[in-house]
Amino acid sequence: MGEPGRPTRRVEVRPVRAGDWPWLTRAGWSPELAGTQYHWAELPLQAWIAPARGLPIRPGPRCVIEVDGRRAGYIGRNPLSGHLEYFLAPWARGGTGARAIAAFLRTGRVGDRRRSFVVSHRNHRSLAALRRALGAAGLVEGTHWWLVDGRFGWRLTVAADEPTGG
Repeated sequence: MGEPGRPTRRVEVRPVRAGDWPWLTRAGWSPELAGTQYHWAELPLQAWIAPARGLPIRPGPRCVIEVDGRRAGYIGRNPLSGHLEYFLAPWARGGTGARAIAAFLRTGRVGDRRRSFVVSHRNHRSLAALRRALGAAGLVEGTHWWLVDGRFGWRLTVAADEPTGG
């Protein structure tokens, strides 16, 4: 479902391919992600994290979000922390985040272990998208996912693949 007055866009989540590496690196270095997508203190780490998203260095789900056939974001394992993370390009926002997260939870985590999304207290929009996506994927709070408010943000933990793998 799109925003009022805006046509519904096609949102797809697919595994990362070798050809995605340059795009993932550039997108991950975007200064607009600092302070919302990740804490300012983590900015220097992006020199390693951004290019590593496109490489199968460590096991775990890694997917590209496409909107209307264009690369628009990433969802999957953070190469350093192992937590789940996602980001969307500004042009792709507006109703697509929750749809992409739900698709990832249904198909992108097959066989994956229990993992957490860590969301900044300043990023209420992201937390709302995660909650909508979990509901759309049929996941129930307290059974399939748990939310804990921490010092630096919310930790939303999703159970192992049991409900999402089929």
